[in-house]
Amino acid sequence: MSRSRRSATFVAFSIIFMPCISGAHNYLLETESPAGYVRDIVMRVPHGCKDSPVINVRVKIPDDVYRVTVAHRDDWDVDVKMRKVDPPVVGDAGREITETVDEIIWSNPKEPLPADRVGEFRFRAKLPNEVGRILFFRTLNTCEEGDDNYIDLPEANLDPGDPGFHTKFWEFMIATATPSPYLILTRPERPQYPWEWSSMADRAHALPEGGAAVAAD
Repeated sequence: MSRSRRSATFVAFSIIFMPCISGAHNYLLETESPAGYVRDIVMRVPHGCKDSPVINVRVKIPDDVYRVTVAHRDDWDVDVKMRKVDPPVVGDAGREITETVDEIIWSNPKEPLPADRVGEFRFRAKLPNEVGRILFFRTLNTCEEGDDNYIDLPEANLDPGDPGFHTKFWEFMIATATPSPYLILTRPERPQYPWEWSSMADRAHALPEGGAAVAAD
């Protein structure tokens, strides 16, 4: 089976089966993204700790995820915990990255997130250019009474290119009550931004049907 057909198979699997379990766990609104892209990520918290409302949410940023920026909120305090990057890595425009966001913490809400409501927590990040990698965003919810920690990871490496991947991934998701939210990096059809397009094929793919550019108003 080709990689594109495997990807399509997993998408279909996600659409059919993931809604069954996403309501029970913290999860990302989008579970796939082109590798190497800058993405706006939405973390959803679907419930409190039994009947207790949520007052604190922490997200651990995976290794090799840089340029993390948190969306502003008026109703929650937002803080970040930094970590050193050692050895430093070269980022966009040749800039050296020596530290990056390690955790994002939302706390002290004007009103706690009710136990029976869904909350969204947003941030932007530059994703690794590693097709087939699965990023796990471990999260910890603190409630007025108790906590829910979605931090579990698969015991074995999972490869989306493996024909049996969807079965293995499903087995992982139902084997634990607290799986980490995840994001699967897929092969991009072209670079994200127009100034990165290096071939006529990239440009042609971006044009509307008929090949004519759309004029600005």
